[in-house]
Amino acid sequence: MNTVLVESPTGRLRHLISAGARARKESITMEAAMTAAATDPTPPHPDDVLGQVADIIRRMPAEEIDDPDELQRALEILLRQGDRSLRKLASNPAAPPSADDVLAFEAIIRTDGSRPSLLIREGAVDPNHPLAGTWKDLLEATAATVRQRAASVGRIEPSSGSARNLFGTGWVVDQGRGLVLTNLHVIEAMWRALSAVMLPASSGTYYRILGDSAFINFAAESGINRTDRFRIVEAWPSPVDGNGFGRLDAAVLKIEPTAMSQTVPAAVPLAADSAGPDGSLSSFCVIGFPGPPPYVGGMREGVNWAWVHTTLFGGRYGVKRLGPGEVHKTIGTLQDDPQLWVFGHDATTLGGSSGSATLAWLDAGTPAFGLHFAGASVDSNYAHGLYACREPLRALGAPVSG
Repeated sequence: MNTVLVESPTGRLRHLISAGARARKESITMEAAMTAAATDPTPPHPDDVLGQVADIIRRMPAEEIDDPDELQRALEILLRQGDRSLRKLASNPAAPPSADDVLAFEAIIRTDGSRPSLLIREGAVDPNHPLAGTWKDLLEATAATVRQRAASVGRIEPSSGSARNLFGTGWVVDQGRGLVLTNLHVIEAMWRALSAVMLPASSGTYYRILGDSAFINFAAESGINRTDRFRIVEAWPSPVDGNGFGRLDAAVLKIEPTAMSQTVPAAVPLAADSAGPDGSLSSFCVIGFPGPPPYVGGMREGVNWAWVHTTLFGGRYGVKRLGPGEVHKTIGTLQDDPQLWVFGHDATTLGGSSGSATLAWLDAGTPAFGLHFAGASVDSNYAHGLYACREPLRALGAPVSG
């Protein structure tokens, strides 16, 4: 079993803020800055951090801003609260943060280039986007493989699906048979909405889905007025149940062409490789459809952070995005993981990201090594390591190699 330095959620946030400031100051990659910040965790000056945030927000593309005045108000709130929180951090790094501190740190990390959530348009991420930060060179180097993998990731949705009406994310794992991997809890959300047309098989091992009731849309990008929808006709849930991490949160969907979409995208390779889950990769990316923040309407010390985050993100949720990150809770080290098949990561994800692939974007072929299934904050994101659950996944029809 691997060993890992147990880091508190706020410790992780502070680490990322320090690394982001170092990466910009020294013109090094975020991965190198994370290593350096681990040995020298001196908090950065608040002006250095917030100056970067303000500069990035003011350079956001006009098409990603719903209301410039509201954006300016959200930025002012973030800068004001962020200054208080960062000064508290600088004066006493061990001081317990308030709820506002944590939410301010989360907003900073998502807007200073450390852990962005970048829109995918026409299959590509703009490496020169203000939010890309020090990931620019890596986004350029991986552009071709990201485009190929992004084409295979779709939004699972009902017939009336939209950016606000979705079940989660799925990705093609067998092109010939039309098989898509997603989460078990995504299937459960489908069943709650579509119980009248989701009929369990007599054996109880899968569901048949009648009519044009559920689809996967491989386009679903911001600003794209087209769809690439395939009909979902069967759902095969994992039979491995248990409490918490003891449950395999995985399921396989069978899809069929429609009149408008005939060719299933290429399959994403599934790698039974421990290098990703055990933290050996310097970074990875996740592609999916993050939804709105879970704390909608929540007021913390006079600040509506749901509104701040939504405004800073231009209100664009439920569309295809890429988030870079790092595995920081390696497989086999988490509590309440009796199967030893869960790892923690810090890529920016939200509710609609459920079912996303964690991709080894620097490896040949850009294989998937994990299946994201839980988490909303930078610290508490969890995924199944494919190599650790390869046998039950193969039983569902997912061709995990190795």
